[in-house]
Amino acid sequence: MKADTQHRPEGGILPLLILPGTLCDGRMFAPLAERLPGRPLLFGDMLGSDSAKGLAERILSAAPPRFALLGFSLGGLVAMEMAATAPDRVMGLALIDANGGDIPAEQHADRRAAAANAAANAAASIADHVGVTLWPSYVAESRQGDEELRALIVAMARDCPPGTLARQIEVALTRGDNRPRLPRMAMPALVLGGAEDRVCTPDMQRELAAGLPDAELVLVPGAGHFAPLEDPDATAAAVARWLKRVDGGVDRGTLSSDHIHQRTNRGGTMTDSNGKGVKVASGKADSDVLHVERRDFTQLVPTDRPRVQSMKGFDDCYTDIVDYIIRCTHKIWDERDVGLIYTHYTHNCVAYTTLGTMYDRETHIRDTIQRLVEFPDRRGMAQQVLWRGNDVDGFYTSHMTHGLGRHTEFGSWGKPTGRTFCTRTVADCMILENKIYKEWIVRDNMGPLIQVGVDPHAYAEGIARKKFDNGETVLDLSENRRLLGQYPPESEADVSIAHNDGEAEVLRWLHHIYNKRLFGKIHEIYAPNCQWHGPLMRELYGIAAVLQQTMRLVALMPDCSFVPQHICSNESEEGGVKYAVRWLMDGHHLGYGSLGAPTGHHLSVMGVTHFHVKDGKIVDEWVVYDELSMLVQIKLAEMQAAA
Repeated sequence: MKADTQHRPEGGILPLLILPGTLCDGRMFAPLAERLPGRPLLFGDMLGSDSAKGLAERILSAAPPRFALLGFSLGGLVAMEMAATAPDRVMGLALIDANGGDIPAEQHADRRAAAANAAANAAASIADHVGVTLWPSYVAESRQGDEELRALIVAMARDCPPGTLARQIEVALTRGDNRPRLPRMAMPALVLGGAEDRVCTPDMQRELAAGLPDAELVLVPGAGHFAPLEDPDATAAAVARWLKRVDGGVDRGTLSSDHIHQRTNRGGTMTDSNGKGVKVASGKADSDVLHVERRDFTQLVPTDRPRVQSMKGFDDCYTDIVDYIIRCTHKIWDERDVGLIYTHYTHNCVAYTTLGTMYDRETHIRDTIQRLVEFPDRRGMAQQVLWRGNDVDGFYTSHMTHGLGRHTEFGSWGKPTGRTFCTRTVADCMILENKIYKEWIVRDNMGPLIQVGVDPHAYAEGIARKKFDNGETVLDLSENRRLLGQYPPESEADVSIAHNDGEAEVLRWLHHIYNKRLFGKIHEIYAPNCQWHGPLMRELYGIAAVLQQTMRLVALMPDCSFVPQHICSNESEEGGVKYAVRWLMDGHHLGYGSLGAPTGHHLSVMGVTHFHVKDGKIVDEWVVYDELSMLVQIKLAEMQAAA
C-alpha cells in the first residue's frame, strides 16, 4: 500500500484508496489529488496477483480498517471484488470507466497473443502498443492530437515492470461477471465515465449505475476512456460530491458491519415480492436496524414504523430483520399463534438442539405446543439480536432470550412443583424471504431443573433411556484434530469464517484460550470490571471469575478441541461492538466437575457466546451451553457399555 506523502490523514478523515488501471500508476490521479486537498490518498498495488480475487485479498490485507475506494478501468473490477468481499470496510465505491461484465472466452486467445507480442521487445514495444495501437480508443476524438496526454500515458506504460501487461491482461480475462453482485454493494457509489469512451462504453456505465443500490451516474462530455486526465475538473467535482456522501454516512454512524441491499425509487418507496409499494425511511442503513438492549417491547414491535431494510418476500409488518425475529417469536410463543410456523419455517427446516435434532416443520410445531402446555405462563424476554446478511443472500441472526415461568403442569418434568425458573437460550437462525430454513437452539436445560427441584441425574437417565431404546448411540470419535499427530495445536487460528478484522481478532482470542490453553490471555482481553453471564444463570464479575469459569469447562474434558462454527457482529448503541460466536467442543469426560467423577466417555458440546467489546476489551460475555445434554451423553454411553 503506497501513501501519497502530500496528503496525510487529518482529523480522522476517511482515506481514499485508489486502484489504477492497466499499465497505469499514481500519475493517472495527480490532477485529482490536486483538487482534493487534505484527503489522505493511498494507492493499491495492482501487480501482486494474476487474478482479481487475488489482487483484492492482497490489497485488503494492507488497507486501513475502513476507507473509500476508487477504481479506474482494471482497478474498477478489482474494486468491485473488494466491495463484495469486505462491505464492512469499503465505506464508498467509485467506479471510473469500468466494466461490470466478463470477457467472452472466444476473445481470450487474441488478447493474450496481443499482450505477448507487445511484451516481446520489452518496454519499447509496450510503449508502441499503448501510444500507437491503443491510443485512438483511449481518448475522445477532440483529444487525439494531445501529445502531452499521449506522452503521459505512454510513460506510465513504459515505466511498468516487465511482465506487467501479461499479468494484468490475465486479471482482466479471468474475472467473473460482477453484475449479479452489484445489488449487494449498498455503500454510496459513483459511476463515472467518458461520454465518448469506446473501451468501457456509456451503456456499460449506465448498467453499473442501475445495478448499484445507491449510485450517482456521471458521463463526462468530450471525454473518452481516460476521463480523469481528459477532464480532471469534472471528475474531481463528481468525486468530491461522492466523498461528501461517504463522509456524511460515516459521521452519522449509518455505515455498520454489513451493508444491506436497499433499493428505493424517487418516491421513497420500494417494492416487495408482489410488486407492492412499501414505505421506506430515506437514508436508512444498518445502524437504523432495531437494537434490543435499550428498548421496551412495544418499541421492538412498532405499528407505524417505516421499513429501514429491503425485506423482499417478508410479511409487510416486518420493518427490519430484528423486528422480524422479535415479532414472530412473540406471536408464536406469547400469542400462541403456533400455526405461524407454517409461514415462517420451511417444511424441511432442520433445527439442531442440545438434546437432539428436528428434521421437519411438524416436529417443530409439536414440540412448541408441548412446551407451551407444560409451562403456560412462560415468557421469553429478548435480550439482544445480532445479525448479518441481506434479503438477496439471506439473513443470519443470533437471538438471545431469558425465559421466565413457573412449573405448574404435569409434563416431562413430572409432578408440578409450583416453583419459578429462569433460563437463558440462544437461537441462531438462517432466514430467506420470511422463512427460517435452518436453526441452532442452545438452551440451558440444566438450570431450570435445579431451580424447580427436579433431580437432573434421574431426568437425564430418562432421556438417555428413550434414546437408547430408539437405537441412538454415542460415537466415540477419539481423534478430534486438536493435535495433528504429535504436533501441538495450530499456532494460528483459522479465521476464514470472519467477515471483518474485529471478528478475526475474536477468533484468535478464542483459539489462544481454548485450543492453545493459554488462559493467561484472559487477563489481556477482558476489562477489569467485566461481567460474565453463564449457564445455571450464574452472574459473576471480574477477570478472576471469567478465568475460573473458562477453565472449569475445559477441565471437564481436558482433551477437547474448540471449533467456531459461525461469527457475526454489529456495532452497539452502547458503544463498541457485539459479537456472536456459535461453537462446538469435542472431547472426553476426563475431569472432575458438576457431572461427577470422570467416566472417560465421549462428549460433544454445542454453545453460543455473545461478547461486548469496547476499547479493545471484553466488558460482557454471555455464554450458553447445556450441562444436561452432557449428562445425557454420559448416561447413554453407560447404557451402551452395559449392553
